[in-house]
Amino acid sequence: MNVSTQDYDIALERAMRSEIATTELLSLALHREPAVRAAVARRPDCPAGALISLGHDHRPEVLLALITNPRTPSSVVRNLADHRSQQVADAAEARLRSIYC
Repeated sequence: MNVSTQDYDIALERAMRSEIATTELLSLALHREPAVRAAVARRPDCPAGALISLGHDHRPEVLLALITNPRTPSSVVRNLADHRSQQVADAAEARLRSIYC
């Protein structure tokens, strides 16, 4: 196992740990690996600041994870409804329909 694979595995495990500190979640929301950022985006205890920041991510897997998080602000989801990725835009529109219908 090389160092970057080991770093990725450790970061992913930390992002899924239930007893993680908020400051560590904020740090992991900036991790270079999209799978780590997606794991943070899915967390129901993800800080609002991280959710807003992750709304500007360029990776569809991160944005899709963010859309599935009920704590993601509707303003972030509304912005994602105009995303250039049709998959992201469709998921955001479906989430918005479920909120307002």
